Amino acid sequence: MQEQSAETDAPKIKELHRRSLVKSLLWRVIGVVWTWIGAYVILLFVPPSRQSAALIATLIVVYHHSTRMIMYYGYERLWASIGWGRGAEARPMSRREKALWSVGTAAALALIFFLLLEVHPKVKAKQSGGKAQPRPLRTGGPLLPATSDGGRSRGSSRTAPRPGRTR
Repeated sequence: MQEQSAETDAPKIKELHRRSLVKSLLWRVIGVVWTWIGAYVILLFVPPSRQSAALIATLIVVYHHSTRMIMYYGYERLWASIGWGRGAEARPMSRREKALWSVGTAAALALIFFLLLEVHPKVKAKQSGGKAQPRPLRTGGPLLPATSDGGRSRGSSRTAPRPGRTR
Protein backbone atom coordinates (compact mmCIF):
# COMPACT_ATOMS: atom_id res chain seq x y z
CA MET A 1 0.00 0.00 0.00
CA GLN A 2 1.25 3.45 -0.94
CA GLU A 3 1.60 6.09 1.78
CA GLN A 4 0.16 9.54 1.16
CA SER A 5 1.93 12.63 2.34
CA ALA A 6 0.30 15.00 4.80
CA GLU A 7 -0.05 17.61 2.07
CA THR A 8 -2.41 15.47 -0.02
CA ASP A 9 -4.58 14.45 2.96
CA ALA A 10 -5.47 18.01 3.90
CA PRO A 11 -8.38 19.56 2.02
CA LYS A 12 -7.37 22.28 -0.40
CA ILE A 13 -8.27 25.72 0.84
CA LYS A 14 -9.20 27.94 -2.03
CA GLU A 15 -8.71 31.69 -2.05
CA LEU A 16 -11.84 33.35 -3.40
CA HIS A 17 -11.68 35.92 -6.18
CA ARG A 18 -13.08 38.65 -3.95
CA ARG A 19 -10.25 38.10 -1.46
CA SER A 20 -7.66 38.43 -4.22
CA LEU A 21 -9.42 41.53 -5.55
CA VAL A 22 -9.58 43.19 -2.13
CA LYS A 23 -5.94 42.35 -1.44
CA SER A 24 -4.76 43.77 -4.76
CA LEU A 25 -6.88 46.94 -4.58
CA LEU A 26 -5.84 47.61 -1.01
CA TRP A 27 -2.20 47.06 -1.91
CA ARG A 28 -2.52 49.56 -4.78
CA VAL A 29 -4.09 52.21 -2.51
CA ILE A 30 -1.37 51.67 0.10
CA GLY A 31 1.26 51.86 -2.64
CA VAL A 32 -0.06 55.07 -4.17
CA VAL A 33 -0.33 56.82 -0.81
CA TRP A 34 3.08 55.52 0.35
CA THR A 35 4.83 56.59 -2.85
CA TRP A 36 3.10 59.98 -2.83
CA ILE A 37 4.13 60.63 0.78
CA GLY A 38 7.70 59.55 0.07
CA ALA A 39 7.99 61.67 -3.06
CA TYR A 40 6.58 64.68 -1.19
CA VAL A 41 9.07 64.25 1.67
CA ILE A 42 11.94 63.84 -0.79
CA LEU A 43 10.94 67.05 -2.58
CA LEU A 44 10.77 68.89 0.74
CA PHE A 45 14.21 67.80 1.92
CA VAL A 46 16.25 68.13 -1.27
CA PRO A 47 17.51 71.72 -1.41
CA PRO A 48 16.36 73.68 -4.48
CA SER A 49 19.98 74.21 -5.54
CA ARG A 50 20.44 70.42 -5.78
CA GLN A 51 17.10 69.53 -7.35
CA SER A 52 17.39 67.90 -10.71
CA ALA A 53 15.03 65.47 -12.41
CA ALA A 54 17.63 62.69 -12.36
CA LEU A 55 18.39 63.08 -8.63
CA ILE A 56 14.72 63.29 -7.62
CA ALA A 57 13.80 60.29 -9.78
CA THR A 58 16.67 58.24 -8.36
CA LEU A 59 15.75 59.06 -4.76
CA ILE A 60 12.10 58.18 -5.35
CA VAL A 61 12.96 54.87 -7.01
CA VAL A 62 15.37 53.87 -4.23
CA TYR A 63 12.85 54.87 -1.54
CA HIS A 64 9.97 53.15 -3.32
CA HIS A 65 11.58 49.79 -3.98
CA SER A 66 13.51 49.46 -0.73
CA THR A 67 10.55 50.24 1.51
CA ARG A 68 7.86 48.50 -0.53
CA MET A 69 9.66 45.15 -0.41
CA ILE A 70 9.58 45.21 3.38
CA MET A 71 6.00 46.47 3.40
CA TYR A 72 4.87 43.71 1.05
CA TYR A 73 6.31 41.02 3.29
CA GLY A 74 4.38 42.42 6.26
CA TYR A 75 1.26 42.89 4.15
CA GLU A 76 1.27 39.24 3.03
CA ARG A 77 1.93 37.99 6.57
CA LEU A 78 -1.02 40.06 7.79
CA TRP A 79 -3.30 38.63 5.10
CA ALA A 80 -2.12 35.10 5.93
CA SER A 81 -3.60 35.57 9.40
CA ILE A 82 -6.98 36.76 8.03
CA GLY A 83 -9.41 33.96 7.26
CA TRP A 84 -11.89 36.03 5.26
CA GLY A 85 -12.22 34.96 1.63
CA ARG A 86 -10.67 31.53 2.08
CA GLY A 87 -12.75 28.41 1.91
CA ALA A 88 -13.43 25.19 0.09
CA GLU A 89 -16.27 26.70 -1.93
CA ALA A 90 -17.52 30.10 -2.88
CA ARG A 91 -20.60 31.56 -1.23
CA PRO A 92 -22.46 34.78 -1.98
CA MET A 93 -21.45 37.90 -0.09
CA SER A 94 -23.56 38.71 2.96
CA ARG A 95 -25.22 42.10 3.37
CA ARG A 96 -22.54 43.05 5.89
CA GLU A 97 -19.76 42.12 3.46
CA LYS A 98 -21.45 44.07 0.66
CA ALA A 99 -21.80 47.11 2.94
CA LEU A 100 -18.15 46.91 4.00
CA TRP A 101 -17.11 46.52 0.35
CA SER A 102 -19.14 49.60 -0.63
CA VAL A 103 -17.83 51.71 2.26
CA GLY A 104 -14.25 50.66 1.53
CA THR A 105 -14.60 51.54 -2.15
CA ALA A 106 -16.15 54.92 -1.32
CA ALA A 107 -13.39 55.63 1.22
CA ALA A 108 -10.67 54.81 -1.31
CA LEU A 109 -12.25 57.10 -3.91
CA ALA A 110 -12.70 59.86 -1.32
CA LEU A 111 -9.03 59.61 -0.40
CA ILE A 112 -7.97 59.88 -4.03
CA PHE A 113 -10.19 62.91 -4.64
CA PHE A 114 -9.02 64.52 -1.38
CA LEU A 115 -5.41 64.18 -2.47
CA LEU A 116 -6.21 65.61 -5.89
CA LEU A 117 -8.46 68.48 -4.84
CA GLU A 118 -7.14 69.54 -1.44
CA VAL A 119 -3.54 68.48 -0.98
CA HIS A 120 -2.22 68.94 -4.52
CA PRO A 121 -3.04 72.71 -4.70
CA LYS A 122 -1.35 73.23 -1.33
CA VAL A 123 1.78 71.47 -2.54
CA LYS A 124 1.78 73.57 -5.70
CA ALA A 125 1.31 76.74 -3.65
CA LYS A 126 4.23 75.86 -1.42
CA GLN A 127 6.42 75.14 -4.43
CA SER A 128 5.49 78.43 -6.11
CA GLY A 129 6.33 80.46 -3.02
CA GLY A 130 3.03 80.93 -1.24
CA LYS A 131 0.17 81.58 -3.60
CA ALA A 132 -1.16 79.06 -6.04
CA GLN A 133 -0.84 80.28 -9.58
CA PRO A 134 -3.92 79.66 -11.71
CA ARG A 135 -3.26 77.33 -14.57
CA PRO A 136 -3.59 79.16 -17.92
CA LEU A 137 -6.45 77.90 -20.01
CA ARG A 138 -5.60 76.39 -23.33
CA THR A 139 -7.74 77.99 -25.98
CA GLY A 140 -7.01 75.66 -28.86
CA GLY A 141 -9.01 72.48 -29.22
CA PRO A 142 -7.50 69.12 -30.04
CA LEU A 143 -7.06 70.14 -33.67
CA LEU A 144 -6.58 73.87 -33.18
CA PRO A 145 -3.30 75.36 -31.95
CA ALA A 146 -3.31 77.30 -28.72
CA THR A 147 -2.74 81.03 -29.02
CA SER A 148 0.17 82.58 -27.19
CA ASP A 149 -1.94 85.45 -25.84
CA GLY A 150 -4.52 83.31 -24.06
CA GLY A 151 -7.07 83.45 -26.88
CA ARG A 152 -7.31 87.24 -27.14
CA SER A 153 -6.26 87.54 -30.75
CA ARG A 154 -9.19 86.83 -33.01
CA GLY A 155 -7.54 87.62 -36.31
CA SER A 156 -5.50 84.46 -36.60
CA SER A 157 -5.44 83.11 -40.12
CA ARG A 158 -4.95 79.54 -38.89
CA THR A 159 -8.41 79.12 -37.40
CA ALA A 160 -11.66 79.56 -39.25
CA PRO A 161 -14.61 81.17 -37.48
CA ARG A 162 -17.16 78.79 -36.05
CA PRO A 163 -20.59 78.83 -37.67
CA GLY A 164 -23.03 81.03 -35.80
CA ARG A 165 -20.32 83.03 -34.03
CA THR A 166 -19.20 86.49 -34.93
CA ARG A 167 -15.72 87.78 -34.45
